[in-house]
Amino acid sequence: MSEKEHQNHKKLSVEFLFCKNQGVNRSFSNASLTVGSSDHCDIHFPDAENMASRHCTIRLNDDGWLLIPEENKATWVNNDLVTKPTVLNGGDVLLFGRLAGPGFRITRAVGETMAARLREMRSINASMMASATKAASEKPYQRRVVDRWFNRLNKKYKKLTLQIATVSFVLLAIAAAVLYYQQTHLNRLNALASALFYQMKEVELQIFNTEEIYAVAGDSSSELISKQHWEKYQQMETQYDKYLTELGFLKGMSEKERIILRVARIFGECELNVPKDFMVRVNEYIKRWRSTPRYRKALENAIERGYIKYIASQLVDSHLPPQFFYLAMQESDFDTRNCGPRTRYGIAKGMWQFIPTTAVHFGLKLGPLVDVRKPDPRDERHNFKKSTRAAVKYIRFLYRTEAQASGLLVMASYNWGEGKVIRILNKLPKNPRDRNFWNVVNKFEFPRETQDYVYYIFSAAVIGENPRLFGFNLEKPLEGILN
Repeated sequence: MSEKEHQNHKKLSVEFLFCKNQGVNRSFSNASLTVGSSDHCDIHFPDAENMASRHCTIRLNDDGWLLIPEENKATWVNNDLVTKPTVLNGGDVLLFGRLAGPGFRITRAVGETMAARLREMRSINASMMASATKAASEKPYQRRVVDRWFNRLNKKYKKLTLQIATVSFVLLAIAAAVLYYQQTHLNRLNALASALFYQMKEVELQIFNTEEIYAVAGDSSSELISKQHWEKYQQMETQYDKYLTELGFLKGMSEKERIILRVARIFGECELNVPKDFMVRVNEYIKRWRSTPRYRKALENAIERGYIKYIASQLVDSHLPPQFFYLAMQESDFDTRNCGPRTRYGIAKGMWQFIPTTAVHFGLKLGPLVDVRKPDPRDERHNFKKSTRAAVKYIRFLYRTEAQASGLLVMASYNWGEGKVIRILNKLPKNPRDRNFWNVVNKFEFPRETQDYVYYIFSAAVIGENPRLFGFNLEKPLEGILN
């Protein structure tokens, strides 16, 4: 091996993640690299939280690059906490101090030299085949000349032909190995992307709960701290999107399928885990919306009265998806005078259909006709702005507590009664990965009415992303509404 080849063999290329150098790519040629927060380290992260001045060492040996963690210094490789020397591969993600970073991804792919030689040999083989094909297509007398030439091949050239056949077999074996590596890499990347998504949701929940604490304490610095936390969340979201691009996740999908997955992401569910039958059912509910004029009439009513902009802005100010305004469409078709049937919990009233106890809990005053099924001007559930602000507080409460940042479980809780859903959710670990909509529905029996409720709202939000694509002669309800 030449000196230049030796240098290329031991080069380590990385992409920095979750730090000030987010997205920066660097290469290192040393056979031993130190990693830490100190600027004396080869790979250093200045001002990194929860990271030692010398956190770990990466060395080159016969097996490739080897991570050697320092004792009691938390280091993760692909979300697995490592405590002993670990062999590193191209695509591996290393995080230091905590799962939220900082860290880097190894971008140098294993077997680059082999892949280049494989491409070169394939090119030579293709050229030889083209020449042979051309010769075989010539005039008859030329083919006879070629035949005589091949018949006169001596043992030396026959041996060469056998060698070429052997090389072809080896190339096929190498190609199979490369394909296996690529598939293994994609599987690892898929797992990393899914893990990163649920880390994002956990960070989001931490931000929500921190904001609640600051709001109660009246801390004036809460806005700045909240902004810094959301910037960290956006860095993770950018990295997640890069993983999806590298996976080629959306390639080959129709625009309708892409929209369904985008809305699932908006409502806090990982698009990598969306079941195929869910997409089929969403399309069935889109057909139901299309079979009646209800969708169009409800939106026209909301637009005419200026409801959409106010509802969406209140949701966004609380860091919630503006698409939650479709919940009011399902509850009442945006009718502030709406009164529900009498139940053992009382009569639900208003656009957001609050029952009496929930209305009071979130700051609304009831009117004297609380037990009468008719609109009451003195009942704040019929007040559009006051009831909307209360509904946003209620949705946010469900979102940050038992629903664990799953918008679909928020909808289910809002419809079925948070008490019943909470009893189910408390049987599961309190984290976004376990408390996702499909996991809960598959493990527990939800009423048909509640499933209908969730699918109607979700499909309405899907239609709203591109009404004309789904057969509705309408403009996008949220288009430019918050600009």
